[in-house]
Amino acid sequence: MRDPVNLLAPLTAQVAIDGRLLQADAPILRLHYRAGGIDGGVIAVPGLAAIAAVTHKIKMRLARSVYVADGEDDVELWVESRLAGDRAMLSISGWWVVDREIEWRTNPSDGTMPPSLHAAELLFDRNLRLVRLFGSDQIDIGPDHIGKIAADIFKPENKDCGKLLAAMERCEAIRADGQFLASEGPLIEASLEPQFNQQNEFSGYLCILSARVDPGSGGGSLVAAHDRKDQAAASPEPLFGRRLAPVLRQPLGRIIAKAETIGSKLQGPIRENYAGYAKDIANAARHLMALVDDLGDLEAIERPDFVTAPDDIELGDIARRVAGLLALKAADHRIDVTTPPVTERAIAKGEFRRVLQILINLVSNAIHYSPAGSRVSIDIEEKDAEAAIHVSDQGAGIAVEDREKIFEKFERLGRSGDGGSGLGLYISRRLARAMGGDLTVSKNQQGGAKFTLTLPTLPVS
Repeated sequence: MRDPVNLLAPLTAQVAIDGRLLQADAPILRLHYRAGGIDGGVIAVPGLAAIAAVTHKIKMRLARSVYVADGEDDVELWVESRLAGDRAMLSISGWWVVDREIEWRTNPSDGTMPPSLHAAELLFDRNLRLVRLFGSDQIDIGPDHIGKIAADIFKPENKDCGKLLAAMERCEAIRADGQFLASEGPLIEASLEPQFNQQNEFSGYLCILSARVDPGSGGGSLVAAHDRKDQAAASPEPLFGRRLAPVLRQPLGRIIAKAETIGSKLQGPIRENYAGYAKDIANAARHLMALVDDLGDLEAIERPDFVTAPDDIELGDIARRVAGLLALKAADHRIDVTTPPVTERAIAKGEFRRVLQILINLVSNAIHYSPAGSRVSIDIEEKDAEAAIHVSDQGAGIAVEDREKIFEKFERLGRSGDGGSGLGLYISRRLARAMGGDLTVSKNQQGGAKFTLTLPTLPVS
């Protein structure tokens, strides 16, 4: 992952109902031109064109990651979209450029990194919650920290960490040296920069951590050497998720982007059957991408040292986020997804990122296996020491004898050809139980299946 484009304010674009790009900030215009677009023409970036079209179609707010092939690079964008009159208003608040060759060089077989790449970038939101993490392979902060607040990552009792936390409280920039991570690790240089939105309102922090490594020492980590040995002895090196998955994602991302460009006829008219072939290629590549993600998760959860990072999360908020993320898929299947009202809340202990992952899987499955024109309902409740979130559909349901079987690894219940891996529910239940909860299925009273994710409301001892 290369350095992110420094977005002190979100980038914006406006797209007409017929797909014409009416206005865009310079970086978005450059993507548009490189994809073959012209001034006043239809937006030529397939992912942005798709989210704009869906916004016009369903007249709802959307938020999702969009992947764009830009020359030799792949660009990941975090895009939010809303309708204003007859225009789709796009706002890009995250922009990350991924280069396969650079990413591979940061993960050579001996586990070391060139001195110039000894860095990690942590993006915190306005509530000081970690929302993005880049270049973290060589530090003892990993994906499990996503969703945690700064005080849980930089321990207040550590005097060096106290410098960062105090600066965060004062909304100040700071640059300092110290042992911010492993207590016996090398000195780390930390820089902290406040981030602001278009209205000049505080929106979070970008924190960059860099190891002070002697180029001739062959040092290879921000974590103390003895800690690395202990970790290696405790569990084997994650081969797929760490080494192979990033290498596979890059060409798949390029295939998806190129196939979408062809299938959307953005670079000129082609025969309708060829456009259909291109869309089939894009869908097949998406299935492969999902399988790569599933295998990476499978490897992670089956490691003996796998743990989650529980925090206070609000299940109603997560339900509404998932409905927004899957609005396009629901609209394509003519499925109505209902969520809890904003006045209804259920606070649970769980890892935000993992609960989001579980719920996306459940709602995505419900949409996929429900008849067109039906409803998928997401409901929440809090009772005694448990909080629950229910996903109910109006599909064919699941037979009693299969209700435990579907949680087994690679189980498809005889289905084939729909692109699934048979790992989603297995991974989801393992994650739920790792957080002290569970995932079960029962019959929906209105017909169909009802999946229930339960989580504790108190910390798991």
